[in-house]
Amino acid sequence: MKKAFLEHSVESALFWDALIKANLYVPVPEKSDESVQGAEDDLPEDIKEFPMVLGVDAEGKNIIWLFTSPHVLRDYTQKNLPYIEISATHVLSNFEDTEHDVVLIGPEQLTLRLHPKLIASLAEGKVPEGVETCDVPKEAQLFVGPPTEECIPFETRFTDLFVTIPEVLEASFIQIADDSRMSDSDVSTDDPLSNSRFLLGLRLEPETRDVFQRVAQQVARSAEGILTKGKSMDITLMNGSLKEAFEKYGKKFYVKKTA
Repeated sequence: MKKAFLEHSVESALFWDALIKANLYVPVPEKSDESVQGAEDDLPEDIKEFPMVLGVDAEGKNIIWLFTSPHVLRDYTQKNLPYIEISATHVLSNFEDTEHDVVLIGPEQLTLRLHPKLIASLAEGKVPEGVETCDVPKEAQLFVGPPTEECIPFETRFTDLFVTIPEVLEASFIQIADDSRMSDSDVSTDDPLSNSRFLLGLRLEPETRDVFQRVAQQVARSAEGILTKGKSMDITLMNGSLKEAFEKYGKKFYVKKTA
């Protein structure tokens, strides 16, 4: 398997209108008595009094994490942390004068460091022109390679599934293993496959978040009973950050037939 490095960034302006009207998710400690998914009305007016899990930036400084969904929180932290759900304007109004940088983390590992002036404006429900943000990419190292023969049962079942989903144009498998799993002292980096997992890549039309989430749910249900104990499988878009990996190592097993 070969190493691949991923860096994700996106134009932040696309998100502001939706963000103002949305709820955000703040991770809290697993063993805290208050670490429950509470309603906004149950929270203290000053959210800074509530225990939060802080992130750490490249310089070793603590940062405040704000996630756009529970799924994004789990995907980014690789932990099943409890969280509080709160409106974006409410949570941002509490961090206008914080000593920590505030980082918004969204789909596809979008990471945006929010400028204090932008935080103040968003807290009021508006976005001024000319306010800059700073991308804070999360760089991840992956080992990638062709899939093993263990993917064959998945190919058969998913082919039958994708025939019934018109939005799926193509499907392909690669094998991946990431740094966090490879760093375990019980795992040998000499054999990345011993701790790897399948990555299912899809090409969709239309390629929207709603379509991707719906297809992913159907894939998860279809995979029940095939995954052996201790094994896992991820799903992504083929033309994303691992596009070259799918082109080089991918085993394409489904292509939608055209009329």
